[in-house]
Amino acid sequence: MARKGENIFKRKDGRWEARFIHHYENGKARYRYIYAATYAEVKARKSKEEKKITDIRALPPKQLCTFKLLAELWLSDIRVSIRESTYTRYYRIVEKYLIPRLGEQLLAKMEQRDLNRLPEELLNSGGVNGGGLSPKTTTDILCVLKSIFKYGKNLGYPVPTTDMLRCPQQNAKLAGIVSEESRIRLEHCVLEQGDLTGLGILFALFTGVRIGELCGLRWEDINFEESTVCISRTVGRIADLDPDSPTRTKVVLSAPKTGSSVRVIPIPEFLMQLLLMYRHDDDCYLLTGDRTYTEPHQYYVRYRKYLKNNHIGEYSFHALRHTFATRCVEAGFDPKTLSEILGHANVTTTMSIYVHPTIQQKRVQMERLTPGYLP
Repeated sequence: MARKGENIFKRKDGRWEARFIHHYENGKARYRYIYAATYAEVKARKSKEEKKITDIRALPPKQLCTFKLLAELWLSDIRVSIRESTYTRYYRIVEKYLIPRLGEQLLAKMEQRDLNRLPEELLNSGGVNGGGLSPKTTTDILCVLKSIFKYGKNLGYPVPTTDMLRCPQQNAKLAGIVSEESRIRLEHCVLEQGDLTGLGILFALFTGVRIGELCGLRWEDINFEESTVCISRTVGRIADLDPDSPTRTKVVLSAPKTGSSVRVIPIPEFLMQLLLMYRHDDDCYLLTGDRTYTEPHQYYVRYRKYLKNNHIGEYSFHALRHTFATRCVEAGFDPKTLSEILGHANVTTTMSIYVHPTIQQKRVQMERLTPGYLP
């Protein structure tokens, strides 16, 4: 039922929905929506968001606007259109790195030369206790800064140009793959010991799912008739931005990172037979066997302990995904099919990042070259 006059409604899925006017466009009200489990929670969040909008609408004239005010306006505007984890990352970049350096500066009086020195400053002394930041973190910060200025420019604010703001060169961080010897040993250990930690490892080795996606898998996601699995949710821990929260972080269960990450993956027959042996009720999670999920960090600890106890080399969990992709190419998968199985938006990402030709594969390809004088 709706709470009259409040624009708060109870949805069919049991959640409460509140809407409020964010801004007007061509004389028409443009609304934003908030969802929560209870009426009291959604009402409180609606009140907070309306107060933010009221504060933002009270911005000073554009020539007197500071970077902090523009950044807060940008954060408020993008919040409803991006994932919570993405918003949290942007928020922390703005609050931790950009506002302390640029917050009180007037947009109209920002010195271009000072702005151009920002990348070097972040690389040399932008971290904790004056230490430097990595090229990757610096690039992320600069990308957020450029987005804020682009947003301000579109609204008519006197923002400086970012044409000369150069991102640092990043050295590609190559993720290794599990050696064939270690992989075979790992498979034998899983089949011999028969536990849920090993089942998750084997599942990742033969489907290429991410650790957050694996943690979010329920038995209802596996179609035993079609021998497929539907990847539709992921588990992750993010910063909790609620000032009234007793903890600094929280675990969220959400849709995968992109639209292409929601996908259906065929499961090999041998793995289906193994899954049948472990099968639980539909609403139970694959990695726990009950109705509670495990978060990625907890499962990663179990994974590392599993490798150590079975005397297998040290490999990141993501190496299982890279191993899967490489083996698929060696087996003759076409790039488009592999890209969709991995949940990538394009084939380029698959082939440039996730495929690691082995020396054996390279040798096979090289042996295809023969001199012209041979019959």
